[in-house]
Amino acid sequence: MFYELKHPVNVDYFSVERGENFSFPSHIHYHFEIIMLTKGEMTVTVGANEYFLTPGKAILVFPNQIHSLTSDGNSSHILCVFTPKLVNHFFKSKQRNLPVSNIFEVPPYCMEMLSTLNENDNLSKVKGLLYMLCGVFDEQATYSDSRNDEKSQLLYKIFSFIDNHFQDDCSLESLANEMSYSYAYISKYFKQTVGMSYNSYVNYYRISEVCYRLDNTDSSILEISDECGFKSLRSMNRNFKKQMEITPQEYRRKQK
Repeated sequence: MFYELKHPVNVDYFSVERGENFSFPSHIHYHFEIIMLTKGEMTVTVGANEYFLTPGKAILVFPNQIHSLTSDGNSSHILCVFTPKLVNHFFKSKQRNLPVSNIFEVPPYCMEMLSTLNENDNLSKVKGLLYMLCGVFDEQATYSDSRNDEKSQLLYKIFSFIDNHFQDDCSLESLANEMSYSYAYISKYFKQTVGMSYNSYVNYYRISEVCYRLDNTDSSILEISDECGFKSLRSMNRNFKKQMEITPQEYRRKQK
């Protein structure tokens, strides 16, 4: 199991990928993901649930849900990953809930629109389609309160802690003290549940925030480094290049 690292948490970020015979091991990211087939069959696992996906149906993966995809070797797919901020009202209304089932029926008009969606489309059109798909899903879905499940509740609290503390002391030791769990237990639990170490996840989250600020503010890179909880500019540059494969300066120039 590993973590998918290539989706920045930009306010307007989305990507559309089309391909054939696609398989991807278990991973997790801070985005919604829609998986739809145009041909063949695919097995999609979300959390503890396994779904058999065929054309006419789709999977909506919620942020921070562990999921994997396995193709039968004769499939064609459309995969759309998008930040929760693009469907902010829907996201906020479901923040403490998870769907009992992630699979849903897709009306033909939605399938046609998703089939032609591309990353150069007008943002209003993109938001309209994504809200439409989330609305169709919502009409068919039932939800459970993730806080009622002890395992999900602990993971939710950890992610909330990171949301609230990434700019300052976000250490595993501070988390363990706040959660009243032992350092060793929290470390092992997070690695087993998410598939990467706690510190690696925090670095990922901070770099995602750096990307957002590089895209949407005129703050200096040093200021952004401080705002995102890095102890030094050198540390931020090292982690940024490791994750994004370019420097913050190169990233900002490329985006502009």
